[in-house]
Amino acid sequence: MSYEIFALEDMLKEGLRQSLTANIEQGIFSIENIPEILLETPREKSHGDYATNLAMVLTKEAKMPPRKIAEALVKEFPKSDLIEGIDIAGPGFINFRVNPKWLFTLLDTIQAMGDRYGSSDFGQKEKIQIEFVSANPTGPMHMGNAKGGAIGDSLANLLKFAGYDVTKEFYINDAGNQVLKFGKSLEARFLELMGEPFVFPEGGYMGGDIKERMVEFLAEHDGKEYLSMDSDTRSSVFAQYALEKNIDKIKEDLKKFGITFDVWYRESSLHQSGKVSAVLDLLRDKDITYEKDGALWFKATDFGSEKDEVLVRANGIPTYFAADIAYHKDKFDRGFQEIIDIWGADHHGHIARMKGAMDAIGCNGDNLIVIIMQLVRLMRGGEVVRMSKRTGKSISLIDLVDEVGKDAARFIFNMRSPEAHTDFDMELVVKQTNENPV
Repeated sequence: MSYEIFALEDMLKEGLRQSLTANIEQGIFSIENIPEILLETPREKSHGDYATNLAMVLTKEAKMPPRKIAEALVKEFPKSDLIEGIDIAGPGFINFRVNPKWLFTLLDTIQAMGDRYGSSDFGQKEKIQIEFVSANPTGPMHMGNAKGGAIGDSLANLLKFAGYDVTKEFYINDAGNQVLKFGKSLEARFLELMGEPFVFPEGGYMGGDIKERMVEFLAEHDGKEYLSMDSDTRSSVFAQYALEKNIDKIKEDLKKFGITFDVWYRESSLHQSGKVSAVLDLLRDKDITYEKDGALWFKATDFGSEKDEVLVRANGIPTYFAADIAYHKDKFDRGFQEIIDIWGADHHGHIARMKGAMDAIGCNGDNLIVIIMQLVRLMRGGEVVRMSKRTGKSISLIDLVDEVGKDAARFIFNMRSPEAHTDFDMELVVKQTNENPV
């Protein structure tokens, strides 16, 4: 037996249950149901290490004075070399004194279990999925991704340590408008490198990584053959090339940050497999959709949301919300009993409608747990460092790891609640002074 603190308390409770059962069998007193057995730590050390009021709890049903019940319980309590003494105090408190050698058996347990000491089977292998980071693969990961990664990976480690069957998942946003814009941004840089006239797309990605990807592409391909392609085909080819490069880089950078994922799930696979269409049909069949202005709407207000939501636009293209419903249904279909998502603060309004959508399709919305994390403010020497991903002046996750190290970064992100804003001072976190919380 492992004589940890909780195991010791369990042993005392089990001993009291055995004693109670023995007294009932001998006819000393009669009760129908064994009540919850509570232990507490006495205020006065002279009263022992643990105490229970079980005798007083039994008085009414047993029809005996509590002290007489306490005497009967002590008499039948199983012998143990870890219990140095048992006393009865006051009206019927039972006080236990633990043999100090218990401390030495605890040291043996710690040594035997090594870095598994403190782990448990509390989770009973319940299947939990944690989806976190899920950065758009259109560029380098930023500080928000770093915070989400640190929170999600630490939570996964804790749940595994507590006996849960945990799957860590990264959702790859490789479909939708942002990928089209990504392809057009790459196409503009391609034309620029080829010396051709170009117009940069409005709201396009202006980071230096876009040009780097096209330089790499032209090192591997003859650019001239792509000049004759139509714009949509060309930009699609560039997007697919760059997405795979970026996904590989995301995996590499996350590994340096101490994170590996069990599953990399592509948004595009939802559409290709027909799962988005299937969930739309399911919602229609349940009569919780309607058409308005040429679009298909979900009756979200029937499930706790403030307003109804578009599922399919007037142009026939499903919204991100529709894909998200299909994705979360797929999570439950894979057998996960609880799903944990870690989202940025800008997704706060998405929680109610996603939980409502899960209820609508027959999945329990309460089993979708969303952790909202607040923004990170990057500091250097007390000054705010302005970041803009689109202008290419951002500090990426890998910049952070290279400058301050993964352990220091993960510590800072987990110092406070995810809902708290994080001031990350890159100079302070590497100082060898008491000012540095690390």
